[in-house]
Amino acid sequence: MAIIYGLLPVLEALRSGRRQIEKVLIAEGAQPSRLGELTNAAHEARVTIVRSKRTALDRLAEGANHQGILAVIAAAKYADADDLLETISGVPLLVILDGVEDPHNLGAIIRTAEAAGANGIFIPERHAVGLTDVVAKTSAGAIEHIPVARIGNVTNFVENLKSRNIWVVGVEADAKKQYTDWDYTLPCAIVLGSEGKGIRRLVKEHCDEIVSIPMRGKVNSLNVSVAAGVMLFEAVKQRSAQKVAP
Repeated sequence: MAIIYGLLPVLEALRSGRRQIEKVLIAEGAQPSRLGELTNAAHEARVTIVRSKRTALDRLAEGANHQGILAVIAAAKYADADDLLETISGVPLLVILDGVEDPHNLGAIIRTAEAAGANGIFIPERHAVGLTDVVAKTSAGAIEHIPVARIGNVTNFVENLKSRNIWVVGVEADAKKQYTDWDYTLPCAIVLGSEGKGIRRLVKEHCDEIVSIPMRGKVNSLNVSVAAGVMLFEAVKQRSAQKVAP
């Protein structure tokens, strides 16, 4: 059993229909401002709503702020990496995460990537966080609208993308080329490394280009989710100027 908690994530899960929701739990006495909207969405999705004691929701959410709303689901669904690549139309904009371990970072990146119109996110099967309930909560519902696929070997996947004429751009603090000097109107995948360690050496060696985000303060790097936002919206800026279809 897996859960999603919080009003917006549960509401988006009901609307998207991508997950098999068994039931929605609402804490007794809870009257969120959008309860009617939530009830209608559950009715349309043919999902049962159950009033439960708040302590029961606290236990299922492991003390997290569930806002009195919790959905019980069968499991998180991952996209198939090859199927996802085959179905992309327009000019691909992809995100590859090489070992991100913090669920809050992954959730924030999912939210940013969806807002930027990225086609999909690819994460390793090992040594990386998966689609947990914390990730779903942090994404604020975006996890329901952008496909996330697991890949076995990041280096092999990078080579797969290059064989499909998709350019692969890594982000590292010590790279000489600045991120604004890359042409994101090309089909491209942005690679971001793990917290503290960055992109692994072998993965870096297989990227087409490594770029950096210049720092002007005392710290020498950004949080990976912030770096994702900088990179993705540079791509949005360039593609909007050139009217490149996503």
